[in-house]
Amino acid sequence: MPCSTAPFRPQTSSATPVSIRRALKVVAKLQAAASLLAENRHRAAGSELVEILGTPELPQRYRALAVPMLANVLRQSPIHSLSPKAAELMLAMPEISPAERTNLRLAAAHGLFLAGDHAAARAAYGKLLEEADLPPYVRGVAQSRLARTYYAERDWASAKAAYAALTKMKDVPPHLNWEARQRLGELARVEAGLPAVNPQSGRAQLPERPAPRVVLHVAPAGADSGSGTASAPFAGLERARDELRRLKASGKLTGGAEIVIHGGEYPVHQTLRLQSQDSGSETAPIVYRAADGETPVFCGGIRLSGFQPVSDPSVLSRLPKEAHGKVVSADVKKHGIQDLKPLRLGGFASGSGFKTYPVIELFFDGKAMPLARWPNEGFVHVADVAAPDDHQIHGRKGSKTGRLVYEGDRPSRWKEDKNAMLYGYWFWDWADSYEPVASIDPAKREITLATPYHRYGYRKDAPYYAVNLLSEIDVPGEWYLDRAAGVLYFYPPSDPGKAVVELSTLDSPMLELDKVSWVAFEGLTWDLGCVDAIHVRGGEGCLLAGCTVRRFGGNGILVDGRRHGVLSCDVYSMGRGGLVVSGGDRKTLAPGGCFVENCDVHDLSRIDHTYTPAVLLSGVGNRIAHNCLHDINSSAIRLGGNDHVVEYNEVHHVVEESDDQGGVDMFGNATYRGNVFRYNYWHHIGNQQNPVEEPACGQAGIRLDDAISGQVIYGNIFCRCSAGKTGFGGVQIHGGKDNWVDNNIFVDCMAAVSFSPWNAERWKERTAKALDAHDVDRQLYLERYPDLARLDEEPNVNLLGRNLVFRCGEFLRRDRGYAQLFANLATDQDPGFAAAGDGDFRLPDTTAVSLGLEPIPVEAIGLYPDRHRIDASAQTSPKD
Repeated sequence: MPCSTAPFRPQTSSATPVSIRRALKVVAKLQAAASLLAENRHRAAGSELVEILGTPELPQRYRALAVPMLANVLRQSPIHSLSPKAAELMLAMPEISPAERTNLRLAAAHGLFLAGDHAAARAAYGKLLEEADLPPYVRGVAQSRLARTYYAERDWASAKAAYAALTKMKDVPPHLNWEARQRLGELARVEAGLPAVNPQSGRAQLPERPAPRVVLHVAPAGADSGSGTASAPFAGLERARDELRRLKASGKLTGGAEIVIHGGEYPVHQTLRLQSQDSGSETAPIVYRAADGETPVFCGGIRLSGFQPVSDPSVLSRLPKEAHGKVVSADVKKHGIQDLKPLRLGGFASGSGFKTYPVIELFFDGKAMPLARWPNEGFVHVADVAAPDDHQIHGRKGSKTGRLVYEGDRPSRWKEDKNAMLYGYWFWDWADSYEPVASIDPAKREITLATPYHRYGYRKDAPYYAVNLLSEIDVPGEWYLDRAAGVLYFYPPSDPGKAVVELSTLDSPMLELDKVSWVAFEGLTWDLGCVDAIHVRGGEGCLLAGCTVRRFGGNGILVDGRRHGVLSCDVYSMGRGGLVVSGGDRKTLAPGGCFVENCDVHDLSRIDHTYTPAVLLSGVGNRIAHNCLHDINSSAIRLGGNDHVVEYNEVHHVVEESDDQGGVDMFGNATYRGNVFRYNYWHHIGNQQNPVEEPACGQAGIRLDDAISGQVIYGNIFCRCSAGKTGFGGVQIHGGKDNWVDNNIFVDCMAAVSFSPWNAERWKERTAKALDAHDVDRQLYLERYPDLARLDEEPNVNLLGRNLVFRCGEFLRRDRGYAQLFANLATDQDPGFAAAGDGDFRLPDTTAVSLGLEPIPVEAIGLYPDRHRIDASAQTSPKD
């Protein structure tokens, strides 16, 4: 409930001087309390309000003002807002609602714990537990806190008994059962004289491999006519694969095998394809690995040389004058590149759908060079639509026809560029596409785009820029490929004769596994391609470990199957996304068991800027853990399906351009249940100096969009995770219900949690047939997720408990009173972080417990060293 800070004016015409002085004092305290509330100083505001309400013979009009203000304090930050004595006073007030009473009693018990009176706190928690109508969440928290009183007294036996009782409580949220099991594990370690937190917790435990029965060698200087021994290695992986097939067919491969790949560069001209016959077994896997201490690199491109200054008058006439004498050219046909097809680019909402096409790219000393474009940085905006009609979506008006009016005269110089494109966010700032230019009319200042048109149409003021223009090569790095003539034009950043200049040429994946099981690739580098790098489809138990995937025009690694893993890999410099992972069956809820762990995935979405995350995860029962995901135009994770776990990840500098997204983004299905986001560190999400414009919708840490319900967000840290005009919070919930935002820390967010509530009609329309979908077994889902039985009831009701909100502009935004709040603490006073000024938000365990939180294992978040990753520091960009 918002609190006004406007002056209070008592009616004093018939009052005595004493009553006037008393009224003015009360007014001053009300104003002070309102100011303190605006500053998130809830404890001080609560003290002022309690003193007001304790004033003898307080006039009803002041009581009517003070009680809602105090209810606001209790709703948002009951922990330590009041002293135990003040809590008793409040509990006697008839205006206090049942939920507020529960919060008060929980806060009073926490206060006793904070004061060190564990016996009294235990009694207070025990008394709460005696109440038959206690909300299930509060019942679980009270039991957990009761166990903590024994833990604090080092009464391990009693603590274990109390936590064991919590593990068996069936009426509490399942994540509280899990929390109790974690505490029991800690107690077992403490009793054994070990640190409470196991450093291996949450890490993949891979089985030891038996020694291989067969070892083959591959080297750049080898020969496929060799024997595959260390002294006579094969030249390529295809020959090694075929030799394994021969040995298997002859019955000579009776165990596992190892292909040792020696360092150096291996040119790739076609896809290495493995099929089911190339599988190993769980006890006898096939391993393709780098030789110890060596780095094999598989390269799908060519090196360019022989650049010459441009002297052709017809070309010079098209180049900007500032580029004359600086642009060089190379004949790519002399480098073996023939039959160049016209450039095709798509995007999320292009008229041809979200398709990806092979894209040839130029790299200079390892860095991708930009296609010649205008403007060189940022965007310009559509002056108007040339064919206005009645087209509108959600009140935003535009045109279905791709005819755009521009300002100025710049496009007139593009008339001779036959394959020019405009890249833009044509209707929404989350739906990008490349639109081929069909014609330009300088007289009308009008650009006509080629059909099919953008899915959502076009609007005035839409941000865009032009690309693939010879006539716009005017700054170092820009380039253009004349595909008809086979000539590449380039404005090099420095002398190309002293640099490595490369062009990606491979237009198919480097590696494909089709129905392959128990094969591993370790320590290999896959570099430079026009599409995706690696496809794994079907099969079971395949592993990519310690690999580097870089500089591809598509996605890095696509995985679809059972128990496949991507471990300790680096994936970066991608035209689109990082990893696409799917496993498990939505109909039966059978888990996939796939995992992405300890990977550094960054610098993505170079070509398609939206919906190109570091990890796109779908299916059931898969895991994303201990990764560092950063420097991405769109989301770090896009997740759909059920029973996934996202834990111990660090995510930063993502959603840097596209709008209406989050570091994690989920969308549109109320039966996506059972997913858990825990122990992740989300920071610097969104771009408040957005090159498009300030995001109209918003950018969040975790975004649950369009009816996403039943998610658990537990034990995360959100720092600087909210941006946009409408003010997304660190967590943004759009119409969903039954979500748990529990035991998190929010720091320096415009809002900690924001909502976009739906009305009952919209909710029912969207969810009425959710359980009748083709990929849902109604009875199974109702058994697994009991809350689905009341799917049509109480939309927008989510629970927020035990959250610490520090230096945020607001705790809740657009809540409208739907959220159930218990035991949260919103404050602008440092609660005891290790070094908040330096971004270190670790809390000592004792401090966290005193504040009512369960400790967050901050030290375990992010990358860790293993035999594949010696250095656990991510390749972090130098940003604030």
